[in-house]
Amino acid sequence: MRALLFCEHWRYTIRQRLPGKNDVVTLSDEGKKMAALGSANSSLLIDTEINFMDGAGKDGVITLDEIRAFSEKKFNAAKDILAETLSQLGIPSGSSITIGTDEEGVFRVDSDLSAQDNDRLETALNEHSDFQQAFMKSSSSFSLLDAGEKHTEFSQAYAQDPMAAVARYGIGNPSSGEYVIQYAQGQTIQVLKTI
Repeated sequence: MRALLFCEHWRYTIRQRLPGKNDVVTLSDEGKKMAALGSANSSLLIDTEINFMDGAGKDGVITLDEIRAFSEKKFNAAKDILAETLSQLGIPSGSSITIGTDEEGVFRVDSDLSAQDNDRLETALNEHSDFQQAFMKSSSSFSLLDAGEKHTEFSQAYAQDPMAAVARYGIGNPSSGEYVIQYAQGQTIQVLKTI
């Protein structure tokens, strides 16, 4: 049996493993160049692994505590940038503001501000790359944390009573949402907004 799989510059030739035979992989010339480039940049990959979520998983395991610490660190960074931006724009601390993203990743502000102040805040946040990075990292890592915690709860419940666990946790009925930042009365929190 022989199968070919094309993926841009890589060409794989896969032969069925038979007794006494070895699998064979054939790379195109472009694939060989990319493999050499990857070897030359392997130190960049190692740096990425070491710096992932501020070092989470360096020991080979990423814990929920590491994800939580990273999430909170990035949320605090976003919160500090938001407070500074509100101050620079002269927006009062008693305002009620929710910040999320649309389907294209653009920040959208829902608030009790005037339309002009709302637009100014949206523009400022969309132009602030540090806020963008902190918000996205916080939001995505809180989502990962939430999934990990729910999995742990489900696994424990499933070990006790599989049918009840499936019914309780709604397996097969996905819920979706996004983490948004809510600001009110000078306090900032991040919450899951279900869709």
